[in-house]
Amino acid sequence: MVEDDERAAELVRLLLEAEGFTVLIAASAEAALLLAPQHTLSLITLDLMLPGIDGWEFLRRLREAGALARVPVVIISGSVDKHLALAGGAAAVLQKPISRAQLKSSLSSLGLLPTPDQVHTVLIVDDDPKAVEVIAAFLPGPAYAVARAYGGAEAIALAQRLRPDLILLDLMMPEVNGFDVVEALRRHDATAQIPVLVVTAKLITEQDRSVLNSKLAQPIHIIEKPGFDQLRFMAEVRRALLS
Repeated sequence: MVEDDERAAELVRLLLEAEGFTVLIAASAEAALLLAPQHTLSLITLDLMLPGIDGWEFLRRLREAGALARVPVVIISGSVDKHLALAGGAAAVLQKPISRAQLKSSLSSLGLLPTPDQVHTVLIVDDDPKAVEVIAAFLPGPAYAVARAYGGAEAIALAQRLRPDLILLDLMMPEVNGFDVVEALRRHDATAQIPVLVVTAKLITEQDRSVLNSKLAQPIHIIEKPGFDQLRFMAEVRRALLS
């Protein structure tokens, strides 16, 4: 992503990560021209109004940059002549501010959206049925098959039976809490490798993190319910599934 506006860059980064992309950010065309050749890229997004070398010159230099010339460039900028941008080498043009739907449409037309080759089974564990359904609504089919557990004991039994690809776990539950669930999972080889993403309203301490991550093959990531954000949530889900 070539963007000098930090707020705009953060929005586009979240949108792209929610679609499964890993994002590198360059705040200028000069920085992008140094960074891009060091990586295998699927996409370049470009703001035209940049300090120093502007987006038009960046496009021109890309056309002369060997393998980089084949990387599709999506312009995400303010007012721009779409026909001129497409003639200059852009694969698509979006005008700020962009929406997730606009970005997905452009990426789909370019064949860039990752298509799942399997259905991911996700077990949501929370004693609050409303919270379960809020999270489930963020995990649409056919990419995700959602199982629900409304307590820790039920979660442990379902995890052992279903072997889900991911467990989304609340910590604050009566009787068998989230810490108990993690401890039970790690005691059995069949469930110890299942990624766990904690979604909780609890204030997480360093001691909590230490308890959650002791003797685990992979770290447990934590999302706090206050300020719950769908884009960040989906980015964490994709990271957990790829870990």
